[in-house]
Amino acid sequence: MVDDRAKHRAWIAVKAQALMSRYFQMPQDELVEREILKGWMDTLEPFSREEIETACCRYLIKYPSKRPHEGLLHNMIVQRRRDLQPASAAVLEPPRRREAVQDRRKAAAEIMAKFKGR
Repeated sequence: MVDDRAKHRAWIAVKAQALMSRYFQMPQDELVEREILKGWMDTLEPFSREEIETACCRYLIKYPSKRPHEGLLHNMIVQRRRDLQPASAAVLEPPRRREAVQDRRKAAAEIMAKFKGR
């Protein structure tokens, strides 16, 4: 059985692909594409589906001709949280997971190794 975290991350990957597919994309190596989606999952995992859906809809309206990336949606969600909170409440950004950095370094090393062999 797939746990809720894995399901949420998979949903984010599908959502990211659907959003990015609306814009021009150069063909990419499978490892590069995987790393891009991993970045989306790592960045947006702390947020709910509703927050991500809302950010995607708002993104398409606000930036109709700019290809999205996870940082833009992250900032939109954080800003929306701030806007919805009373002025006295502090909104903390979700912390980045430490192991995500290590995984990304490993994937980057794999990608670079492919180019060294050419």
